[in-house]
Amino acid sequence: MLDSRWTARILGSKPRTGDVRLVCIDGPAGAGKTSLADDLAAALTAEQPAIGSVPVVHGDEVYEGWSVVAAAPDRVRAFGLLAQRLGTWLLDPWRDGRPGSHPTWDWHAGRWGDDVEVAAHPVVILEGVGLAAAALREHAVLSIWLEADPGVRLARVISRDGEQIRAQMTSWQRDEDQWHHLDRTRESADVRLTTTPRPPHPRPRPRPA
Repeated sequence: MLDSRWTARILGSKPRTGDVRLVCIDGPAGAGKTSLADDLAAALTAEQPAIGSVPVVHGDEVYEGWSVVAAAPDRVRAFGLLAQRLGTWLLDPWRDGRPGSHPTWDWHAGRWGDDVEVAAHPVVILEGVGLAAAALREHAVLSIWLEADPGVRLARVISRDGEQIRAQMTSWQRDEDQWHHLDRTRESADVRLTTTPRPPHPRPRPRPA
C-alpha cells in the first residue's frame, strides 16, 4: 500500500510546524489507519535512518473514551474540539521548538492515564478518526484518507475488540460519517486510498479508530 513518492514528499518538504513535518492519516474506523501509519513510520526511518524512529500518535490514545471529548455537546462536534486539543498539546509546543505531550486515555479504567511526551521530531504522524481535521491538516506536509467497505470495517473492529462493542461501533460509524462530511476530510486529503480485507491490527485494549 505504501508509495515511495510519499516518503520522498514528506522528507523533501519544508516543515510547517516549527521543525516538524506533520503527516495526518484519517478515515473511518477499521479502514487500516494504524497499520498504514506504522508501515509509513518504518519506511521513513529506513529511507533516512538519521532521523531515528518516527513517532506515531494514535487517535485512541487521545480520545476521552467513546465520547471523544467529554464536555462536547455531541460526538460529531467533539472531533473538532479534539483537533483543537491536539493543537494545544502538540503543535503549539513544536512551533516553539519544545516537546509536546498528551494524556493517554485508559479505556479499561475509563480515565486519563500518564502523559506521553512527543518530541519536535523531524516527522510526526497523527492517525485516527478526526486526526486529519482541517485544524490539523492545514499544518501537514501530507494528509492521507483511508477507507474500506463499511461491512468490512465493522467486521474488522468486532474481530479485533469483541462483539460487546457492536452497538457502540454502529453509533460511532454514524457520527464519524457526519464529521467527515462536515469537515470535508476525504475531499481535502492529498492522497485517497481504499483497502482490501486483511487481518485486523492487534491492539491491547478496545478502541474505535
